[in-house]
Amino acid sequence: MAGVKITDLTTLGTAASDDLLYIVDVSDTTESAQGTSKQIEVGNMFSSGTYTPTISAETNGIVVTPNYATFIKVGSIVNCSIQLEITMDAAETTGSFELSLPVASNFTNQKECFGILQWSYGGVLAEIVGLSINSEVTNNTCEIQIETANVGASLSYCALQIQYQVI
Repeated sequence: MAGVKITDLTTLGTAASDDLLYIVDVSDTTESAQGTSKQIEVGNMFSSGTYTPTISAETNGIVVTPNYATFIKVGSIVNCSIQLEITMDAAETTGSFELSLPVASNFTNQKECFGILQWSYGGVLAEIVGLSINSEVTNNTCEIQIETANVGASLSYCALQIQYQVI
């Protein structure tokens, strides 16, 4: 491959996670002051896919059912889209749960994972009056705390978007 210009190479339509890229590591000046030639796998820079989140640490009888989840990782930043159903206990307006992550992280504070929750009407109208989405440091999960205006609320069409950094 020596002596071949990049512009003379054939174009690849889709890269596999184990495909290699040429990179100059400017922090390593072993070869020259400008940097050292190295390779990196595409999967170490970018990855995406579906995953099945595990629900844990449910409080006050809350029932959470994840239906579909996807993620995209660029560098050390991960974005997740999770479609789920949340049902509050018949006698409760508050509840919380934890959600596993597709790429492990080692959180050091609650602000390292954050997100938004969108809910679409799908039956009995319920109003969300309190919501907290943050990292759970002990278990390295995403913790969601929710409060509704009425007891026994059923939130059938929830879309959760979270973002965090792999630490």
